[in-house]
Amino acid sequence: MKTQTTVLEKITTLPLNFVLPILAFAIPLFISGPQWLTGTVVNTLLFLVVSQNLGRKNWLSVAILPSLAAVSHGLLFGKFTPFLLYFLPFIWIGNLLLMFTFFKLNKFLPLTISVIFSSLIKSFWLYLFASMYFQLKLVPAVFLTSMGIFQLITAIFGGIIALKIKTVFVKDSL
Repeated sequence: MKTQTTVLEKITTLPLNFVLPILAFAIPLFISGPQWLTGTVVNTLLFLVVSQNLGRKNWLSVAILPSLAAVSHGLLFGKFTPFLLYFLPFIWIGNLLLMFTFFKLNKFLPLTISVIFSSLIKSFWLYLFASMYFQLKLVPAVFLTSMGIFQLITAIFGGIIALKIKTVFVKDSL
């Protein structure tokens, strides 16, 4: 008589409200450049936290943790990373503006339009402070690009990716 043994492993799933904040902190540590890649992945998380209806308490952690990780790791902006400290509160507010705007707009506008408008608001907000800091000679000119057009592009791409993730993996949402 032949004996066969089958081992069934228990699959553990973690809730998104636990996973997304951890990813938000870990991504800048493991993907420490280029900015377009790191920014796109972080913005994807920002849109996902809103579209998954994970609650506003989770918004704050996902909005704040990526920039804290980037500063602590020190690689995303290279020798310019210390200047990132000047931007931290504005990055946090910009991320929250993106999330709140998307949350409000997607109730009555098409999702892609909501992504574009919320991305424009975030990038305009960050560019405004980058421009003021540059005029005051607090930061180098590289921040005009990194806090302007790069923010817009990475936010739009992040939003598009988040929408694709939602349509592929979560059929009954948004």
